[in-house]
Amino acid sequence: MNKMLKCDLHVHTNYSFDTNVDMETLARRAVEIGLDAVCFTDHIDINSHRNTFKEFPFEQRLREFERVRKQFEGKVLLLQGYEMGEPHLHPKETEFLRSLHPDMIIGSVHDAPALDGIADRRKYERAYDRIVRDMVQWGDFDVLGHVDVLRKWHDDYVEDEDFVKETLRLCAQRGKVPEVNTSSMRRAGTPPMPAVDAIAYYVQCGGKYVTLNSDSHTADQLAEFYDVTLPTLPKGAKLCYFVQGKIVSC
Repeated sequence: MNKMLKCDLHVHTNYSFDTNVDMETLARRAVEIGLDAVCFTDHIDINSHRNTFKEFPFEQRLREFERVRKQFEGKVLLLQGYEMGEPHLHPKETEFLRSLHPDMIIGSVHDAPALDGIADRRKYERAYDRIVRDMVQWGDFDVLGHVDVLRKWHDDYVEDEDFVKETLRLCAQRGKVPEVNTSSMRRAGTPPMPAVDAIAYYVQCGGKYVTLNSDSHTADQLAEFYDVTLPTLPKGAKLCYFVQGKIVSC
């Protein structure tokens, strides 16, 4: 039996507004900890707080990626992608990203005009849920990022389990791959996003592939909590990575 590849497909570099670490440092760290594949997925956000698409140095980033990819060829598989905020609300920009032939695009909800001005926490959470569901229904992306990320940000977050299940059912129906995002586990006692029992429901709905990602913003966060989370994934959930938008089983 072939060895299962160990991949981290949600990794931010200094091309993200909230990260300082460069690709070469991350690649070197990946080799040190025995990763087989890494996908750089820098933020592309277009909302009332920031527009990183407008002046994003796409050509510069691609040149640097190719340099680092060749430098580490044979040591670790380096992939290039993007984390696109609300791709269903920005179809032209998402189409442009596709024209760059990335290996994968993560679709995430970070902010959206519909959330502006909602002061009540529970109303905000349910409005957020609706945007995520709409993104899965209509958005062009490969991997669903941190479906319930509000859990990571707020201690008093109240999850709507029906929403999570319905969203993962849509993923199975539309061929979107959900990620199990471990960044929430940096806060003790907090499960990954989504919790593994939700992934079990996704498998029951016919979903096949998942990714297990750190959402790292520093080198020491790379593949964080991977080894403790992997054994908890339900039977039938197969790990994968993407090359040129195509699923490859790990």
